[in-house]
Amino acid sequence: MNTERAINGVFFDLGWTLEYHAGEDWLLTPCFLHHAQQSQFHKIDPVLRKQAIADAYRPLTTRHKMNDCEEERVRFTEFYTDLNRSLSLGFSQEVIEEIAWDHTYNFSNYILFDSTRETLKTLKNHGYRVGVISDTWPSTVPQQKEAGLWDYYDFAVLSCDLGVMKPNPLMYETALEAMKLPPEETIYVDDLVLSLDKASEYGIHGVCSIAQNPESPVSSYPCVKEPAEVLTLLKQINGGRL
Repeated sequence: MNTERAINGVFFDLGWTLEYHAGEDWLLTPCFLHHAQQSQFHKIDPVLRKQAIADAYRPLTTRHKMNDCEEERVRFTEFYTDLNRSLSLGFSQEVIEEIAWDHTYNFSNYILFDSTRETLKTLKNHGYRVGVISDTWPSTVPQQKEAGLWDYYDFAVLSCDLGVMKPNPLMYETALEAMKLPPEETIYVDDLVLSLDKASEYGIHGVCSIAQNPESPVSSYPCVKEPAEVLTLLKQINGGRL
């Protein structure tokens, strides 16, 4: 570890930090939108749509711990079943199961930012410890392996393993224990200010990813529009060198 640097460890969120979704959002995948006939789906009252999604999603957050991808597939089958019923989408059981399988096992639903892989590689080559703190599902592990990113992480704190989601303190406490660095020697890159606010309570320096809304920076944290800008920020913090 380079003791001359101010920052020696980087925590990353995943969504809208290292990768983004191929669909309308993380739940409304291209497969879902295909079967829902996207144009017809958008004719449903947006307030009704939003409430139906929130209601169907709630059991995934209140009973969040999951052991494997098959449990994830079953739970998302329940999610899409509830959504189908609430919005009268007319899906057959076969279609619901197809959408749930696609959400779990089709990793093309996730797209890396152009600079993601090279940024992680550069951090590891310069001796930084790199970790993940993310609200996600068991399929994240094989998805990240297929994307070629998993070996760049020293550890990953995934909400589905702990059964809680950010900003629950357990997420940050577990991550700091795994990082094995003082919090003041770390930064956390996330797109949600609420998550960064909780991290800052532990002494972790927050960095806001504005990749989803690059024209809307936040004032409370340094902002990056893509992963490569994390390297530029680290150079600034560490006196011009990685």
